[in-house]
Amino acid sequence: MFSLLLVAVLAQGPVVPPEPSASPAPPVVLPAPDAGVADAVVPPLPVASLPPATHELFRRIQGRVAQVRIIERRSGTKSSIGSAFFVSAKGHALTNYHVVSDLVLHPEDYTAELDRGDATVPVRLLAVDVASDLAVIQMDAPVSDYFKLEEHEPPQGTRLFAMGNPRDLGTTIVEGTYNGLVRDALYERVHFTGAINPGMSGGPTLSGEGGVVGVNVATMGNQVGFLVPVARARTLLDRALQQEAPPDPAALMTSVQEQLLANQQRITDRLMATDLPKQALGEYRVPGRWSPFLKCWGDTPHDPETPYTVTSYQCSSEEDIFLSSSHRTGVVAYLHQHVESQKLGAMRFSALYSTLFSQDPDAVAATREDVTNFRCKSEFVNVNGLTVRAALCLRAYRRFPGLYDLVLRAATLNASTHGVDTSLTLGGFSADNARKLARRYLEGLSWTK
Repeated sequence: MFSLLLVAVLAQGPVVPPEPSASPAPPVVLPAPDAGVADAVVPPLPVASLPPATHELFRRIQGRVAQVRIIERRSGTKSSIGSAFFVSAKGHALTNYHVVSDLVLHPEDYTAELDRGDATVPVRLLAVDVASDLAVIQMDAPVSDYFKLEEHEPPQGTRLFAMGNPRDLGTTIVEGTYNGLVRDALYERVHFTGAINPGMSGGPTLSGEGGVVGVNVATMGNQVGFLVPVARARTLLDRALQQEAPPDPAALMTSVQEQLLANQQRITDRLMATDLPKQALGEYRVPGRWSPFLKCWGDTPHDPETPYTVTSYQCSSEEDIFLSSSHRTGVVAYLHQHVESQKLGAMRFSALYSTLFSQDPDAVAATREDVTNFRCKSEFVNVNGLTVRAALCLRAYRRFPGLYDLVLRAATLNASTHGVDTSLTLGGFSADNARKLARRYLEGLSWTK
């Protein structure tokens, strides 16, 4: 799709060795939230002690961050890595869902462990928030030092510190700036100005006082990074702490399915509650920017040698939900193409127009292991007095019953020298909601002459 959020599969950045410093201030002892475990020591980290170096922060808290290793059972070797950080005295740690997704989708093939530098310990998966890209894992041993999750987001412009564990290079810290929540986003993200390196996914981003304000999740490079807001992390951790026992693999799959169904219902309700705006495109009106979370672009290539013009207008959520390295979902995207020619005859224009309609639109990323083949139905329909050729295709999710991808293709048939070809792509919707949205979308086509 047109997704700009590239999942940080993670690594880079040199190891920053501890440097000598002045004696730290006396530590503040906070009561541990879990009874029966020793209190956690959280040293004070005043902002004034940090600039211009971060070695003091790094030295004091690097033990709270660990490398997550996903181990392939047959070979006994790691297949992927990420980062995590401790958030309770009982060994609970937060990371990204995309770091541990193999434990959900293929529990028979993979296990997970934490590399703490001085020891490697097995962990179990307790809870996931697939839309926010978060997960809670836990090791059996208690920890004496862990992070506090802040109650509120920091002011815009606050200096922050992202931590993570790139590919076997040890704990790394990166300075950056809090820029607030991304505007008009479909999935809540914090814009962080700092070089989040591949390998730091699932690590914490901290305030100057050492509290967690977000979880590293993605990067676009060029000092543009993204964090999961701390409120989402706190909600998931609270849910995990209330569990009496770790869920079995079937329960985790059911949880992901329920979250995906709830997410598509949220998107459907949001779109159906909004009037579909019209966008002028030649002699036609087409669906415009349906919701603020959609980003829209238009263009007309100029080639004097081509006897026709194609003006495009496309909108996309530009975000998606990571299910696996081969499967994305939670997508809304559409493309309109206005084709016009005063030089081609009716037959040649018809051939050009048919070729355009027969081209496959970009589908949501998935494999045969993830989805079935598309099943399509094609017919001629009347839309606002306009004759339209339409084809609606659905494919089912194999692991998550009740979810489908939809592709709608439609082309106007009212003229021999111009027309509009349009396509709508929806990823991860119920069949009823997908058809409902496709119907509303098709009703957005009209002819102005």
